[in-house]
Amino acid sequence: MHVLSIKDEHKPMSMPTEVLVKLAKSVQPLVFETGITDMPYSVSGTTFLVGYEGNPYVITTRHGLNPEHLGPICIFPSDTSHQFLPLKDVFFVPRDNFSEDFVELALIAVDTARIAHIDVAQATLIDLSLACGNWEGQESDFVILGFPEEGAFFDFDDQTLHANRVAFHARYVGRSCIPYHHEIEVNEPHTLTSFSGFSGSPVFTWSKSLNSAPTAVLCGMVIRGSSSSGKMHFLDSSILLDALKVKRTLEAK
Repeated sequence: MHVLSIKDEHKPMSMPTEVLVKLAKSVQPLVFETGITDMPYSVSGTTFLVGYEGNPYVITTRHGLNPEHLGPICIFPSDTSHQFLPLKDVFFVPRDNFSEDFVELALIAVDTARIAHIDVAQATLIDLSLACGNWEGQESDFVILGFPEEGAFFDFDDQTLHANRVAFHARYVGRSCIPYHHEIEVNEPHTLTSFSGFSGSPVFTWSKSLNSAPTAVLCGMVIRGSSSSGKMHFLDSSILLDALKVKRTLEAK
């Protein structure tokens, strides 16, 4: 069991609270079994749950999973569930073909055949049609939802993993010299001494189009950040979609 809450480290966002709360349900901590009696679980990053072509996946970072020493992964379907998502396999982008930032993406398939509990069946997924919106070049508000390692702990007495989901309000800095790579900056002073744990966090914006109602758009996934500068770097959502297309092609073989 884990106890989670949203902590908005900044001023009220332009994104409506009800939209933020709905999106937050899809964002869960990256948890591992440690094998240590006094501390059976640890939080090592952030994940988010997505739906693509009718199939559920977990998105996070390669370095968060540490594939060279990959331990038992535990992903909760919701903030209050005692259950874990049944996971099937992990897809890593091959290192030989791409830059270090590109290969930071990792996709985990959910084994739908082993879903037996209603908590798991009712997990909230981010519809990746959100990623289709045009967000660059707009004066938009950006939101980062993630689980800092700072402050996360396991209460041995009540057997509860405590972790706080933090919502950061940020501004878009611009594109990096690395393709499909962007930089954002947290708008105001924050209370965290480290951004460790935000890797894997989804980045959203509240996009305001002249011809349609405002909508939440998935911009990408955080791959690293610095608390001292307040800046985070994220991988473009188009790369997430491309990787999922490759994953689906491999699954169909």
